[in-house]
Amino acid sequence: MPIPGRVPLALLDALAAGLGLGYLARVYRDTLISHGPVLSIAAVVVAAVIVMAYRGYRGLRSANSRLGAIIADELSRRKPSPRPRR
Repeated sequence: MPIPGRVPLALLDALAAGLGLGYLARVYRDTLISHGPVLSIAAVVVAAVIVMAYRGYRGLRSANSRLGAIIADELSRRKPSPRPRR
């Protein structure tokens, strides 16, 4: 169920980011035109790094939850000690 109030804020953030990028593109138009291929390759590399980091994070979280389930299962199988500890 979506939380009310978050969508307009996200749209406002996207609008602000778009306006900022548009301003920077206008100011640095000559640089963008002369170094277009380098910037395009850099953008693809940055996107790939972000995707790989996210997938790595998800993989580690999944492994951690599986490990936690295995440890909880093993600990629940232990027999109680015959004598209580003091």
